[in-house]
This record gives sequence, C-alpha cells and structure tokens, in this order.
Amino acid sequence: MLQIQENISLKKYNTFGIDVKARYFTEVFSEEDIYAIIKNDAVKNLPKLILGGGSNMLFTKDYDGLVIKNNIYGIAVEKEDAEHVFVRSASGETWHNFVLYCIENGFGGIENLSLIPGTVGAAPIQNIGAYGVEIKDVFENLEAIHIATGQKMLLTADECQFGYRESVFKKIYKDQYFILSVTFRLSKNHTLNTSYGAIQKTLEEMEISEPNIIDVSKAVCHIRSSKLPDPAKLGNAGSFFKNPEISKD
Repeated sequence: MLQIQENISLKKYNTFGIDVKARYFTEVFSEEDIYAIIKNDAVKNLPKLILGGGSNMLFTKDYDGLVIKNNIYGIAVEKEDAEHVFVRSASGETWHNFVLYCIENGFGGIENLSLIPGTVGAAPIQNIGAYGVEIKDVFENLEAIHIATGQKMLLTADECQFGYRESVFKKIYKDQYFILSVTFRLSKNHTLNTSYGAIQKTLEEMEISEPNIIDVSKAVCHIRSSKLPDPAKLGNAGSFFKNPEISKD
C-alpha cells in the first residue's frame, strides 16, 4: 500500500548528501503505486520529482512538492534470436548492477558503460554514454506513464529522439513521464570497442591480450575509479560534463 510521508530528509537519497527536506515523500515498488499517486487527491496536483539513484541531482533548498523514490526492480530476457538478446529492466534497477547482470550472462554492448551512477530509468533520459558507446546504440524501447493522466505508452528509439546527452524527456516530455522499464538489444557475439580512451592501455597493464566483455568492464571500472571518488565516501555526481558541439561553419 502506498505510503506518503511529510517533511522527510533527502540526505541519504542524493549522492552529494545534501540535507534538504521534501514536503511529501513516497517510495514506489510497482506500476500500481504510480497509479495510486495519480488518483491521490492530496498530492495529484503537486509538483513531482522522481528520484532514482540521486546522482544527477544537486539540491539547493527544500522541495515543496512530492518526491517519488523509484524502487521498481526486475530484470528479464524478453526474447532472443540468432544474434541478439532483448533484455528488459525495470527502471529502479541500479545501472551498474544491470551492466553486471548482462556481462555475467554473456550479453555484450554495454560493458563500456560500467560503473556509471544512477538507475536504468534515468539512462535513456540523457542518452548516457562513455568510451565510445551510448544508450541509443543498444536501445530497443521503453515503457512510460504520464504522471498527470496515467496514460501509458511505448517509445522506440526514433520516438525518444536521442542526441548527444539528449532525448525527448529533456525536451517536450520533460518532467511529465515516469519511465517504468527499458528494453535493450544486446549481442551474443559482440565486437568489443577498446580503442576509445584508455581502455586498451589499461587492458595491456592488466596483461590481457584477448579481452572479453568482463575484462573490458573491469578496465572501465578501474579507469573510472582512478578518476572519481566513491560517492559513499566523498559526495559527488560522477562525471557530468558535456562536450561542446561546434558546427562546421
């Protein structure tokens, strides 16, 4: 049953550890909980903030609305063919845990995205990317619910309008939808991408001449850990820069 609390500290829900309060706070564990919020007269018209891992958030003051903590979990193989496996993940899953699940099962395509903080549901919002790979490269579709009307929809990659750290959820759909799940198209016989950044050098230092997806993931984790502190020890939001885009003109 949905529980809505008042004046709750958000310190443990953001990686900077900023101690601000939410006027109202709730945790959702299922699709039904989302619909319960939409039907709740006390909060349905309030501003709403959806929190995943809290790693892309810098609070400067209390939030005068409803904070929704996403705790919807579950990973499953939807289907497969000769070359691909289609894996569906609930949006509340930690992104790195999802990556580990995939590489441990031999599903290639997202090993270069290891150790990126946040949740699966947040990944398509900004089309996360690292070391030559972006979400759009392996994205199949996502399910989302409009948080005002309850309308449910399924979006393809084209409909998400992916760009460099961009998607439709940062434009016309901004703050309007709760992403329920994301389905990825991963490879059974994956061609590794080790030419970008320091991956190849790190693999050589690890004395690995014929790497697999697990090796690449470990190399990426090593690189990221050497550059960024553990948020549990020192508050940070990971790597959040955006390269400038310059026209040919």
